[in-house]
Amino acid sequence: MKHLVIISLLILFIFGCSKSGEKYNPKVTRKNLHKPYAWGHRQKIYIFADNNVWKYAEKPLRASLERFHFTTENEAYFQILRADYNAIDEFYKYNNLIFLSDYSSDQPVSKHVRSIMQKNVKDEIENNSVAIYPVDNLWANDQYVVFLIGDNEENLLKLNIIQSTKLFELFRKKFEDRIAIKTYGLDVYSASSFKSLPWKVKLPKKYSVYKKGDRFTSFMARSKERADRYFSVYYEEMPENNVTKEWMMEVRKKIAWDYYDEDFFKEEDVRQEKYKLSNHKGFKLSGRWQNLKYVVGGAFQSFAFYDSQAKIGYLIDNSVYFPEGFKLPALMELEIISKTFETKQK
Repeated sequence: MKHLVIISLLILFIFGCSKSGEKYNPKVTRKNLHKPYAWGHRQKIYIFADNNVWKYAEKPLRASLERFHFTTENEAYFQILRADYNAIDEFYKYNNLIFLSDYSSDQPVSKHVRSIMQKNVKDEIENNSVAIYPVDNLWANDQYVVFLIGDNEENLLKLNIIQSTKLFELFRKKFEDRIAIKTYGLDVYSASSFKSLPWKVKLPKKYSVYKKGDRFTSFMARSKERADRYFSVYYEEMPENNVTKEWMMEVRKKIAWDYYDEDFFKEEDVRQEKYKLSNHKGFKLSGRWQNLKYVVGGAFQSFAFYDSQAKIGYLIDNSVYFPEGFKLPALMELEIISKTFETKQK
């Protein structure tokens, strides 16, 4: 298996041991250094809601925000917990907060939200009945607060149900932004590092070359108490677009067996879907891999698309090995890196 490969492989460099590097700043909301730092687990979301609202809002909130991503097990994106309004002063520095407010209510949470509303928010509620307001760095640095407001309880609860997916996407994007900032805290390989390849990527220098083969390049990042992360690229010249779901399955099977020391996956353990990676329309394959040779397993995701200008089919593969813990944050880091992938024009 990959994690047992002799460490000397990691010092091999395709691009002549180039030491050149550069910074890359992902497009995320920047921290407000004039405020205290938020704290708490980045996957926990605390909810402020009055009793009568919480009674009906809890189930839809859990169904949306606590949805699972399948790796080797079901891993929840978030965990939600109801916050005690009487202890609200203790929560002003937490990472993730949601306030559900009935504009017409005199219950504690709704009354508090109404008291801090700006005039433009009040006007929108009066005109549109409902509103969602996401706010970065409200009371603390790197904090994310979302207000769901309805002009009455019924409309508030309808908003909670109808916009449940939007609410999840807001917090998932914030989670992704936090990972992106951490991922790109150090230098990335310069564009010249990939001069011999028909592609380039914003790859942090904590990733070292793992393996190289015919039209295949793989990098690995390993650190204490974190998942082993593998970012790999395979490309194939093709006069016409042959990048199909079937092509993707076969290529991923081949590179996993040949380069990952006999990794494989069962078709019942993966899912395929249409996917757009940056500006490239293609497919995504995700699920779990196994390795009988070393009796281990892990999670992976692959992205495939066709570059019609260069007439090249690509498969970008992300693989994670971490038996001790959750794999979702590592997969998200690898997807963030994959989104910076660029093809070169001939």
